[in-house]
Amino acid sequence: MNLRRLSPGDWATWRDLRLGALAGDPHGSDPALSAERDYDEARWREALHPRWGVKVVAESPRPVGMVGAVPREDHTGALYLYSMWVEPLFRRRGVGEALVTEVLAWAREHGWRLVHLRVRDGNAVARRLYERLGFTGEGELMELAVS
Repeated sequence: MNLRRLSPGDWATWRDLRLGALAGDPHGSDPALSAERDYDEARWREALHPRWGVKVVAESPRPVGMVGAVPREDHTGALYLYSMWVEPLFRRRGVGEALVTEVLAWAREHGWRLVHLRVRDGNAVARRLYERLGFTGEGELMELAVS
C-alpha cells in the first residue's frame, strides 16, 4: 500500500473517492453529497490547495482509502480530520491507521498542535481506531494533542 498526499492536480481522484464514500454512507444520505456533486473542477482543485490542509489517499495500487484534514472554521487553532473512508474490502488491514498517521505527520510538519474529529455514535470500530492512536473524548467529538 502506498500513501499519497494530494495536490490540486489530483482533483479528480479526490472527487471520485469523496463522492463515492458519501454515496455509500450506510447511515443515510449525507447532505454534503448533493452539494458536492455540483462542484466544478475549479472548486475541487481549490479544496486541494495546501492552504486548506491535507488530503491523503491510500493506493493498492488503485485508491482504496482517503482522509482529509482542514483548519477548523471556528478559529480554535485545531486541525479537523474528516472524510475518513476505506473501501470495505480493505478495512481491518491497517489502511485507516496509516491514513490517520499520515495526517498526524503532516500536522506535526506544519506546526499544528491539536487535531479534532467526529465519530458517529455507535461506530465502535472507528472509535477504537482513534483511541488506539491517542484520541480522547466523549460523545462524537474526539481530540488529540499532537506532539
